[in-house]
Amino acid sequence: MPTREQQRLLRDVMIQNQVYLERLKANEVRKLDPVLRSLDRAVQAALAALGDTPSRTLLERTLARLRAQNAEVLARYTAEFTGTLKALSRHATGLHAEALRLVWPTNAPALATPTTAAAWAATLAEPVQATGQLLEPFTKSFTARAIAVIDRAIRVGIVQGLPTADIVRQLRGTKAANYRDGLIAGILKREGDAMVRTAIQHVNVQGQMAVASANSNLVKRYRWLSTLDSRTSQICRSLDGRIYIIGKGPLPPAHINCRSFILLLVDDIDPTVGTKRASKGAEGGQQVDAAITYYDWLKTQPYEFQIDALGASRAALFRKGGLSAQQFADLNLDKNFQPLTLEQMRKKNPAAFARAGLLSPTE
Repeated sequence: MPTREQQRLLRDVMIQNQVYLERLKANEVRKLDPVLRSLDRAVQAALAALGDTPSRTLLERTLARLRAQNAEVLARYTAEFTGTLKALSRHATGLHAEALRLVWPTNAPALATPTTAAAWAATLAEPVQATGQLLEPFTKSFTARAIAVIDRAIRVGIVQGLPTADIVRQLRGTKAANYRDGLIAGILKREGDAMVRTAIQHVNVQGQMAVASANSNLVKRYRWLSTLDSRTSQICRSLDGRIYIIGKGPLPPAHINCRSFILLLVDDIDPTVGTKRASKGAEGGQQVDAAITYYDWLKTQPYEFQIDALGASRAALFRKGGLSAQQFADLNLDKNFQPLTLEQMRKKNPAAFARAGLLSPTE
């Protein structure tokens, strides 16, 4: 059996890996900026060529040329990002195998590391749980979305007779808002950000799953760990701390921009026992018991923080509904691990809502 120190090291490696993943996400998101600037320049040139009253022929010809230009820019970006994801898959597979080596029983068969090609193929074949799409169409969907948003904005603006300057402003935004109120640097930036962060989380977890699959004789379960702060989603709050049989439970990313991760359990030994993990509550960052669940941790926070994390109605139910942390977690999800609305929760447990005085709860 691995020592407590070995278990702590495994847990620390996994948590540190998630920290590095968040940094990688931020770096990859920054690479979107020059791409969006290229789209912006192409849009301005196209609108300058159109003028305020273009003919139908000129409009269609100009938009076709613009779509081709934007598709080329976005294809280059997608190819580069895919290269990053492939490199991450190789890194994740090796890292998770080496991490398990820290607690691998000395009398067990040698730990197997899947090949880079096998791990990447498995990553491509497994749908991104946040959307149900395979990884390749998920990343490429940003290209289609960006082209469609720009094309539609120009078409609608021309049909409505808007001056060119107004169409440019709608697409670019305003200087006063640092252009974040425009379609390109606003909506498309946020959607690209979400795609990048979600894809990276998927690739990392699938690297773990490839290692688990190659060592299924001893790796049969995993523990879900969510971030302990006020920004954690409803689904991840409720999944935090749960242990699942591999192939029988949900995996990160559970939703777009998911920050949750998993710990593989070797021979069902849980490396969180007796160790610590970070949290960010009302009093700032603190180390807490790694085995504590999100809602157990939230019970230690003041009411105002609970409202910030859950919303007023859920916070009232949490405090006054007479539910344990586990009961509250279970109440938030359906049998497919999907979040429920307050009304759906009320139908599952009307007594808890009555105790909390929530006769007509609002989201």
